[in-house]
Amino acid sequence: MRYRWLALFPLLFAAVFAAIAWQLADGGGLDPFIHWQRLLVRVLAITGCFAAFSAFASGDHLRRAWFWLGVATVLVLVRDVIRMVAASGDAAPIDWTVSALGVLSNVALLAGVWMLARAWKVAAISLPGGETGVGVVTVLAALLALAVAGPGALKHFQSVVAGDWSALILLVSAVVDILSLCLLAPLLLTTISLRGGLFAWPWGLVTASMLCWLLYDAAAAFGGALAGGFPLTALFRGLAENFLFAAGMAQSFAVRSVREA
Repeated sequence: MRYRWLALFPLLFAAVFAAIAWQLADGGGLDPFIHWQRLLVRVLAITGCFAAFSAFASGDHLRRAWFWLGVATVLVLVRDVIRMVAASGDAAPIDWTVSALGVLSNVALLAGVWMLARAWKVAAISLPGGETGVGVVTVLAALLALAVAGPGALKHFQSVVAGDWSALILLVSAVVDILSLCLLAPLLLTTISLRGGLFAWPWGLVTASMLCWLLYDAAAAFGGALAGGFPLTALFRGLAENFLFAAGMAQSFAVRSVREA
């Protein structure tokens, strides 16, 4: 039952966020609300990642995967805090520090997702369709990722070439998004292969997190908000981070349940 509640939590959180955001859309309280919501979902994601990390023994492949996912989220949280402090006027903006943290967080995220995506090989799990099935779904995921994040990546690349180094973090983020979304194939097929068991929950929730980042990129490509000012990007970012939190907690519960059994 707790796994179902974990799966429902991101949706319930999103519903509460949406209700409050609609009320604040016409006033001046929306931006602070989004800032604090962003910090909260980052902290939740970190909690989930390191809960999963702590469930595995030292040297385990999945322990390293969750470690890098946790590091990626910690770096993004630090970057967000620096941005908020700089914006408040309490400290001078540190553009290069923010950019460096953004690049490092994206690299760590890609490392973690890649380790999760290849866990089926490490554990010798048979996926539906085998290598051919993985290849076909990977190509479809790559085409979808390029359609959503490709135009933005090209735009940021042109800006960097023109000398606008502030666009570097956006370029790296877009490229990492494309590569990460290509890894949806083994994550999704692993979920299908493990269906009916406890370990299907963390894989399914990680897949949901990645799909929400795809929706985030799509929303950002169309301006990030609805006509009434409702922040779509903040909604999808919250869903992505909360599904990662739920995945980490589900991974921790599943591992500990097997050990207790």
